[in-house]
Amino acid sequence: MRILVTGGAGFIGSHLIDRLMAQGHDVICLDNFFTGSKRNILKWIDNPYFELVRHDITEPIRLEVDQIYHLACPASPVHYQYNPVKTIKTNVIGTLNMLGLAKRVKARFLLASTSEVYGDPDVHPQTEEYRGNVNCIGIRSCYDEGKRVAETLAFDYHRQNNVDIRVARIFNSLTGDQPVIYYQGNQLYHESFADCYNRIHQDISNVSVPCFDSQGNMVLKPISAIWKHKVTKKGYEITTTWGKRVKITEDHSLFTCDDNGLPQPVFGKDLQVGDLVAVPSHIPFIDKALEPFYITDKIAGAGISICPEDVVSYLEQYRKQIYSYLQAKGVDVRQHYSYLKKYETGNRIPLELWQYLGLAITPKERIATASSAKRISNYIENLEDFLWFLGFYLAEGCLIYREEGDYQLSFSSDLKYLEKLVAVCRSLFGCECKIRWDEASGKAPSVNVRSKIIVDLVVNSLGFGKNLSTAKDIPTWILQLPPEQLVHFLQGFWQGDGNHDAKTTGSKLIFNSSSPAIIEKLVLMVAKFGIIGSVSEFYTTVSKSNPKEYKSYRLTIQGLDNYDILALASSKQTLQAKTTNHLAWARVKEIAPFEIDDFVYDFSVPDGENFIGGTYGICCHNTYGPRMLENDGRVVSNFVAQALRGIPLTVYGDGSQTRSFCYVSDLVEGLIRLMNGDFIGPVNLGNPGEYTILELAQKIQHKINPDVEIVFKELPQDDPKQRQPDITRAITYLGWEPTVPLDEGLNLMIEDFRERLS
Repeated sequence: MRILVTGGAGFIGSHLIDRLMAQGHDVICLDNFFTGSKRNILKWIDNPYFELVRHDITEPIRLEVDQIYHLACPASPVHYQYNPVKTIKTNVIGTLNMLGLAKRVKARFLLASTSEVYGDPDVHPQTEEYRGNVNCIGIRSCYDEGKRVAETLAFDYHRQNNVDIRVARIFNSLTGDQPVIYYQGNQLYHESFADCYNRIHQDISNVSVPCFDSQGNMVLKPISAIWKHKVTKKGYEITTTWGKRVKITEDHSLFTCDDNGLPQPVFGKDLQVGDLVAVPSHIPFIDKALEPFYITDKIAGAGISICPEDVVSYLEQYRKQIYSYLQAKGVDVRQHYSYLKKYETGNRIPLELWQYLGLAITPKERIATASSAKRISNYIENLEDFLWFLGFYLAEGCLIYREEGDYQLSFSSDLKYLEKLVAVCRSLFGCECKIRWDEASGKAPSVNVRSKIIVDLVVNSLGFGKNLSTAKDIPTWILQLPPEQLVHFLQGFWQGDGNHDAKTTGSKLIFNSSSPAIIEKLVLMVAKFGIIGSVSEFYTTVSKSNPKEYKSYRLTIQGLDNYDILALASSKQTLQAKTTNHLAWARVKEIAPFEIDDFVYDFSVPDGENFIGGTYGICCHNTYGPRMLENDGRVVSNFVAQALRGIPLTVYGDGSQTRSFCYVSDLVEGLIRLMNGDFIGPVNLGNPGEYTILELAQKIQHKINPDVEIVFKELPQDDPKQRQPDITRAITYLGWEPTVPLDEGLNLMIEDFRERLS
């Protein structure tokens, strides 16, 4: 559909254009930029389905369109009182011109009227039948009476010329369980959207997400907002080729490709099986290399001792300092000598004491726990072997912990890989372990690595488990390894997995796990190399004697020119699918509707307008972002701008006058429903929640700067004392009511203002 939006570069108009473009319409934006800003529509300038025309609607224009959203008019007292004659000309002559255009081309016409047509109301809340209390010669009349005349013209054109009109009186997403990937500073996070919101919504100043640019290349861009709100509506779980899934609301968008192969937003409710949607074939990461390290720098020191080559020399040299240490620890003086003998006999010095003495830790010292005679190397230098060891553990290792303090990592795999494991443990940790295998028993060969320190390092400190839990996961620091290190981890996992044979080697890579979280991280990991894998589910049994089936997950990678894992950084993948730079086009295989009665979440990503979400990664759209002018004189923007600048908040009168505040995403939804419905109107679109001006000032003061003052000035002429919409018509005829609470809308707007004012 070809749609004209007058005033399209303004606050509401630009958000409306975002939605219309996301729906796939051809959109013409008409604006003279008296209050509008090119910045609001900059992202659409090069889109072939968008056209910007600088034009003043008080002059006629000839266009061919199907719908007209008539929003053009200064909407704040500062702007419409600056040139009141121009304001009333815009409302009267401009509306005449747009109605004449609608009549000529038989377009549907929607007038964005205002609650100001009610003036200073005697009726509360205001219904559409109320005729108002307006001063026709006051300083606000250019706007109030101008909009009343505009409504009159619209209904006269409808009655006399059969123009199809709609009149709105304006009073000023992913489900929470979906995984998202983002950075806070240079730290990567991959977690549910709900957890993401809880982690960052108080401070988004250093948050960025992977997203694609105008050419389909994946880049990292900062977000300008994160939001959540409660909805009760229909959602869709979209499943595509490669096993990717995402759960979205009916009015949230994914991306299909336009005629030029570039991404174009499409609502979830408009998707059909067989459609193409964009998924990332490459994901940019902020690399953080693993450097050689001391184990004692990674794990807590309690119970760990340093085992130097000659402990006696240290005990003799630092005897007085050791006695001082023991005395500070509360050890009776009569026991000091026995402690010294214990250190000598065990040939070890507690790590805490070593640090108290100010002794340097060097690669030659070994470490042990107080209860173990087994000493291991403290310095990990061979990082390739160490990352291989971690990958091998993730695939086939498990934790064994016995009450008597016997901590073990147990491995079971192919004999040749277990032989490599034994050699790696010897070179890395100086730890001897043996392969256990009784071929006659029919059990697979295994290796047990007995060391509380190694268990604590791998499971707890490095994040492959938690608090000695048997559950395993891939910590995000692994995803941030540079490619030349990451391949050793992947090789360890692949070799430990063991579910590959001569039939697959050289023709595909297969990774298996009983954990969907591990497979999901592997999908992200290979995307670092520009590789897409396909995820599938299957069932397996533990042994022939145990027929119980367990659900498992498989990541299969095909189409590589080189299947050597250590060469993945230079491997090229050929997909049996259309690609656009860093995007691949997955086909929708299934669309499952479901009902949502919960919070939903979204990012705002300026100049990106997308992010990666869902299971195994799909490109998701966002259409949410404040753009009010800082100097428009309206009460919300006034208070926010004043508080951010640290100047007193100006309340006119005693602040008892009331207003209702509707967030822009809710308003745009109401306009679109009215335009495409059967009800002419007028219809009130606003939030029936009512607040005094003083309450709003105090709320913004608390959110931004509790120390800023609130000052009171004389109430301007004709300032309405009450404003609250009755939205019964909107609920009845449009099925519409606002969903964004005031606090959430204010938070988003404050962040937008903070960014611009800084």
